[in-house]
Amino acid sequence: MMQELLRLTPLLILSSSLLTGCVSERVYTGTDTPVAEMSFDSIAAAKQRAQLGLTYLQKGNSAQAKFNLNKALEYAPNIEAVNVSMAYFYQSVGELDMAETYYRKSINSIDATGDGMNNFGVFLCQQKKYVESEEVFLKAIKLPQYTRAAASYENLGICSRKAGNLDKAQKYFGMALKYDPRRQVSLIELTEIDVDTGDYLKARAQLVRYHRVVAESAESLTLGITIEQGLNNHDAARKFGILLLAKFPASLEAKQYRASMQ
Repeated sequence: MMQELLRLTPLLILSSSLLTGCVSERVYTGTDTPVAEMSFDSIAAAKQRAQLGLTYLQKGNSAQAKFNLNKALEYAPNIEAVNVSMAYFYQSVGELDMAETYYRKSINSIDATGDGMNNFGVFLCQQKKYVESEEVFLKAIKLPQYTRAAASYENLGICSRKAGNLDKAQKYFGMALKYDPRRQVSLIELTEIDVDTGDYLKARAQLVRYHRVVAESAESLTLGITIEQGLNNHDAARKFGILLLAKFPASLEAKQYRASMQ
């Protein structure tokens, strides 16, 4: 089964100690006596409002979410955290054109990061804008300070497979595994692609590699059955079937396997 869920990176990471104001110290004229004054930090205030807006959105209060996000936009309209939060809000309520507008603003913000670009790439892929999605993911990966290349390569693999480009999907999943050899999604996706293309020997090797990282599941055992049947190794296929029935008797895969035996 092709993976439907692409990996988003965090929208906002805020310190609990972040304040909307900062203290600046001055001295009285002609003396050495300091006096503290509070100055307004618009960037910090905007990030707090954006975070508050997302919290309200998660609680289902879209009115308060929008109020706080509008305040964030008023304080700092050109930073990534604000624009990507607005994009997420509009995406959540189904206003996809507005969501895309703010995602584009986020990747052109003065502090744009690879995380924001990755999230826009996910959005574009979900809208089946595969070519631009690939461009945005690759742009994120090329940023020297971006640390989640494995996740973006995996997203590229999922997106390429959804677009029907299996060669490119295999290449990107392979890149994801070079960065992180234990990425479960990339391993199972490569196994499924080998099954889809009829390369059962390679699929068998991929499944062994997957099971070194991840415990057996109903999905992976079913893949094992399919692979061994494709290789005409019926004894091995039966062993996978026995494991499936023993470990996951209530699963849909087990029910389908029982039905196929009748």
